[in-house]
Amino acid sequence: MNILLRDSAAHVFVADLVSPVLNDDDRHHLLKVLRVAAHEVVSVCDGRGSWCTAIISRDGDLRVTSEISTEAAPQQTLTVAFAPTKGDKPDDVVRKLTEIGINRIALIAESDHAVVRWVGDKADKHSQRLSRIAHEAAMQSRRLWVPEVTMPMPLAVIVAKYSAALGEPSGEPINSTHTCIAIGPEGGFSAAELATTTNHVSLGDGVLRGETAAIVAGALLAAERLASKLADNA
Repeated sequence: MNILLRDSAAHVFVADLVSPVLNDDDRHHLLKVLRVAAHEVVSVCDGRGSWCTAIISRDGDLRVTSEISTEAAPQQTLTVAFAPTKGDKPDDVVRKLTEIGINRIALIAESDHAVVRWVGDKADKHSQRLSRIAHEAAMQSRRLWVPEVTMPMPLAVIVAKYSAALGEPSGEPINSTHTCIAIGPEGGFSAAELATTTNHVSLGDGVLRGETAAIVAGALLAAERLASKLADNA
């Protein structure tokens, strides 16, 4: 990570890097929650790879202090799809996947063993909330690319659209060719759902809770991508 990103007092996202303006929520977060002081340096990003540094005023105004730098998008777009579970567990999944570096978080609309089903207005409401959580987690972890959180989609659509592998204990080990893993609800995918693709991957020998499995899947994908990058640069 660039030392200016790591050492900045905070990391924020704006629509325009030439004339950066904080939205009300981020202004409140920096000044009242993080208590960033006037004249401290923050890193400012557009969420699409470009960023610069700026000095913040006591009112939350930003004055750019560096040239704009750009980091290319990852060569591999990593996706984790998961079936939502009860309570605030999906919030934790999105937060951790964002910190790990996953690029896309896809929500499974319905699953045969699922207790939670997000459809209609509920799906839209939850998707927007999880997008905000991804935004906040990307600020905390100094990410330059904010992950996409999709609207809930049927499993078959996710498999076809993202070439998803299904998490299944009898599957093959995850390797660098895998870029999307779908995680079922508690109890896993049904036999009919597993039949939608022969691409199955194992997350290890243990039986994991749904939210744990999604985070482990993200960590394994990110580790494979990093290993491939290091091998290419060797």
